[in-house]
Amino acid sequence: MATILGGRFPILTLNNGITVTNYGSNHEYKFTTGEILGKCSDEVCHGTELTSDHSGTAQVIIDNAESRLTVSVPDNKLDHWRDHVLMEYPEYKDCKMWLDVFINYLVGSRIMDDILMIAEMDIIDIILVPYPLMNAWSRECRMQKEIADKMDNNGVKEFSDNWEYALLKMRTCKLEDRVTKIIYSDRFCGNDETLDAEFKRKTLFLVNQD
Repeated sequence: MATILGGRFPILTLNNGITVTNYGSNHEYKFTTGEILGKCSDEVCHGTELTSDHSGTAQVIIDNAESRLTVSVPDNKLDHWRDHVLMEYPEYKDCKMWLDVFINYLVGSRIMDDILMIAEMDIIDIILVPYPLMNAWSRECRMQKEIADKMDNNGVKEFSDNWEYALLKMRTCKLEDRVTKIIYSDRFCGNDETLDAEFKRKTLFLVNQD
């Protein structure tokens, strides 16, 4: 099995010529063509986990779904959110309630270094990543671009461009069958930020052609 970055990430050149790499998934990718991209080790998977920042909002159903109380829960109260709600609103102790947890994933420096290095490899066409990673990378990429647009600094602009270039290669898999988990070898999933990056790349190409 071919790998990159010290044997951590499996790569595979498909019959259609597209070279894909598995970034951080502990399962194999089985393609509709019968080809298989190997899995990452458990150690590598743990090393590529996103940093998570949790926040919570308690939902208290008073009479019915349309009559509810929404209570913000401080981070340090998440483990005992019900006690926090009842302390603030003891009159609702017999009501149905649950905690909605919102997770903001952050890209750590190790993941950043990995992705930027892989993106620079001409042989790699697609970096297969989990959706939370692509979502977090897209959000960070958007913030980097906003900063670069406001600053007249070539270093900041280059850094932002590198993040955007990596996004051009990042994709999630497109399932052909939800039961067997077989994925397409010629279809991959991007997002709105990917489309924006592709549009920018094509625009720059056309400008340079003129």
